[in-house]
Amino acid sequence: MITAIYGLAMTTGANRVVKGKRIEHVLGDSQLGEEKDRAYGFCLVRTALRILEEDVRGPTLFDPDEYLKAKDKEVNHAA
Repeated sequence: MITAIYGLAMTTGANRVVKGKRIEHVLGDSQLGEEKDRAYGFCLVRTALRILEEDVRGPTLFDPDEYLKAKDKEVNHAA
């Protein structure tokens, strides 16, 4: 689940929660400008797709910025 109200999602039992930006613009940040807003939205969706492969035990919150940086380090380290 991608949501800006991640606390609510966690308490209602969603196992994988991706931190969205704002309630009125969950998949982006309109203050970034059109190109960066679109890139940020892709970052959120990419995170949501990748966390489907993660083994979680109960509600887990994923911050897209931190998660993708960690995954990129794993890939670069393996190469």
